[in-house]
Amino acid sequence: MIDFLFLDEGLCYSCKKEEIYKYHLCQECLDKLDYIGNTFKLSENICYSLYFYNDFMKKLIGDYKFNRNTSLKEVFSEMLYQFLIDKNLTDFDYILSSPSSRKTINKRGFDHINLIVDGFSNKLQIKKLDEFKKVKNTKSQHTLNRFERNENLKGAFRLDKDIKGLKILLIDDLITTGNTALEIIKELKNRGASEVVTLAICSERSVN
Repeated sequence: MIDFLFLDEGLCYSCKKEEIYKYHLCQECLDKLDYIGNTFKLSENICYSLYFYNDFMKKLIGDYKFNRNTSLKEVFSEMLYQFLIDKNLTDFDYILSSPSSRKTINKRGFDHINLIVDGFSNKLQIKKLDEFKKVKNTKSQHTLNRFERNENLKGAFRLDKDIKGLKILLIDDLITTGNTALEIIKELKNRGASEVVTLAICSERSVN
């Protein structure tokens, strides 16, 4: 069960001290973010990322995922929603939250990406692809070498649904090597998706 954290609506959801300026963050916290608005290719698939994965973004994501500061879902949700509106990236049949395994969700207490997507999918009037599942408990990718990363993800995802000719928006928090996104995209295209666009809150790629 999620222990939702309720904060004073007028205070920053990160530092909890200063008054909110934008995205439920104060000006000082916003200034610590490194906006890049990157567009790059994962194989032949378009990927967007909003911010560079600097120390402050690492702290924000860590605080959300591991310290249960679930109020930060509002921060990330508004960031992604505004980017999609500004870039006119709304023509999709489904939104897919990059899935976690049931074991990870039970340990963490909530599905962190799915909560973020809940914040804007209805506003965009795009259904979530809830049938897509992570069916394999994988190791953390950053602890593995290149070969081990590929083996780690094989058979990790499954979709029991025909999505022939449909366009999918894949949402994730962080893109590093892109291996996880590519494995998800492979399963989506095996099920007939005509296009998969990935949007991540941040990436380790700092240059367009």
